[in-house]
Amino acid sequence: MSYRIPLPEGGRQARLDIVEPNSTATQRFIRRCGLGAYEPPTAAAVLALCERAQPGFVVFDVGANMGLYGFVAASMFAPGHVDLFEPTPHAAAAARRIAARNRLPATVHEVAVSDAPGSAELFLSPGSDASNSLVEGFRETEQSIVVPTVTLDDVVARTGRIPDIVKLDVETHERAVLEGARGVIESARPSFVIEVLKRRGRDHGREISEFFAGLDYSCYELSATPSWQRSETVHGSGTTDRDWLLVPSPLDERFPQRWTVWHDRWIACTAERNPRVPLLPTTRAAFERGGVREIYATAQRYRRSRRAT
Repeated sequence: MSYRIPLPEGGRQARLDIVEPNSTATQRFIRRCGLGAYEPPTAAAVLALCERAQPGFVVFDVGANMGLYGFVAASMFAPGHVDLFEPTPHAAAAARRIAARNRLPATVHEVAVSDAPGSAELFLSPGSDASNSLVEGFRETEQSIVVPTVTLDDVVARTGRIPDIVKLDVETHERAVLEGARGVIESARPSFVIEVLKRRGRDHGREISEFFAGLDYSCYELSATPSWQRSETVHGSGTTDRDWLLVPSPLDERFPQRWTVWHDRWIACTAERNPRVPLLPTTRAAFERGGVREIYATAQRYRRSRRAT
């Protein structure tokens, strides 16, 4: 199957083939709501970072799921390489299919990133494969699998690829990932886009701020309308505005301007511009996820979307 979604204007390619729009929660969201509805502030920051990067830059997408951010960067710009890290088997498989179909300079690592090599228990969210976590209790679950773990310092030593941009979304396991990347962060000083959560009264921004203390990074909150006020610390959020941009030097005035341009181009990629999905594959995928109940829920969502338009 082929499912080519529109990309924001201004890049090397106009579309990205996500192959099968029902495999992961991220693919289903894009099919239903459009690329432009998926985390516009975060996406605009990633695109603005790629735009200003030097030719041959490297992107690490940590907690990649189906690899959206890494693949958008590889499709729209000209990175030397994109490395995607995703421990969930079916999500990693979807990412490999997308990389191959689009012939992108990307490597999918079916591993979890942490502070030490070895193995760990990955707790599977019953609601969304985008919420799987190495942190027990992040979501209520009765299922888990054992997955291999790596550190980013070891990946850099093994591959020789040094990241210029790191997108980090690992469901409250961020501090461990950063500890396992301390060497490359101190020597190469990549830019970061990090999801920072507040869960059950615990602000995970504190531990991220503690890690970056003394490293002279500038922090900017990526809300729907960023103030672009520099901060030395980050804080978690339980809302949709929960991502932060951390850069090794303060932003110049051009970055917010380019962020606005990319934000507007991103949100223009609406669901109405998506191709139609054949009924049979959608029904089959819904049944595999949750039987007749999920087919009914999918049909209800479709009816609501039709009424809204």
